[in-house]
Amino acid sequence: MGKIKSAWEIALEKTADIQLDKEKYQHDADITKIRMIAGSYLADDGKTLDDVRKDLAAFSSKDVREALSLTIIQALSLPQEEVLDDRFDKVASLAAIASQDDQQVSSLIEQLTAFLKQYPAHRKDLVEKMKEQYQPMLEEKEAKLSQQYGQPVKLRIESDKDFVELAAKNLERLQDQYSKTLDGAKEQLRALLS
Repeated sequence: MGKIKSAWEIALEKTADIQLDKEKYQHDADITKIRMIAGSYLADDGKTLDDVRKDLAAFSSKDVREALSLTIIQALSLPQEEVLDDRFDKVASLAAIASQDDQQVSSLIEQLTAFLKQYPAHRKDLVEKMKEQYQPMLEEKEAKLSQQYGQPVKLRIESDKDFVELAAKNLERLQDQYSKTLDGAKEQLRALLS
């Protein structure tokens, strides 16, 4: 009769060939720490750029470049409202650190910043133009409903189902156009930072 093995012995047998890659573990830990430093700076947690530079001095330049590039790419997104803070300036500062002041990277970040800042204004203009174009149709609906009910009916353009659907389609199309351009620029930036 064979020996009955305990769960502990079975687990030891199954994990006998597993080895911990200490270098990979340390690399991943460093990337996480660097991203936390950069995230804290971007989130306005009181860190100055000098503080960030000091904190990053403890890590290899390769790890700093990799981690900052991930953080920068993630931070570049379409704002839904006008950008009134300095978040893109901070992204540009991190990009300068990651690229060691590469002029191509600085130029691309500058273009991306301008592009991203114009998106909310473009959205707002599109909505205003759609409202202007839709207003006569809304007035026609009001006249028909007023005639049908025998009393004045006032409709709000923001609550008109047809306008809301039209606006949603056009805003989605605008966002898709911006997103495609942004994705292409991010790929270009990723290549410059790698």
